[in-house]
Amino acid sequence: MTRLALAVIIVSLVGCASWSSPPPRPSATLLAQADRLVTVGQYSDALDAYDQILSKYPDADEAARARISRDALSELLVARARIGRLTAGMRAQDAEIARMRDELGRARAEIARLTADADRARTEIARVTADADRLRTDLEQLKRIDIDLERPRK
Repeated sequence: MTRLALAVIIVSLVGCASWSSPPPRPSATLLAQADRLVTVGQYSDALDAYDQILSKYPDADEAARARISRDALSELLVARARIGRLTAGMRAQDAEIARMRDELGRARAEIARLTADADRARTEIARVTADADRLRTDLEQLKRIDIDLERPRK
């Protein structure tokens, strides 16, 4: 029985102690709300809450931490925006690189085609030159024969 009485007294004292604690200050409640908003990723709402603390309760104990949190969050948002711009720039550069690689591939194919055409032209020139040399030789031989035929015979 004494244990039961002791438990009732302890519960009563704890209950009285929790009733006697002062209600949280509005600035502390607002700071906790701002911190929760940061935790869930609602950054602009969190910035607004930090700004409210600083404007409504500039002398409160929470104002210093609200200012630090607001400044850090602002820098985070600036950094995220810059990362977004840089990422978009990188994507654009990647697309440009891909386009240039395609263009380079087409240029290489065109060079290979032109090189093959030039090789065929060289081969044709060599063949025509050989034919011209053969015809020149034949012509010279015919000229000698003609000259031999025109000479008087002894």
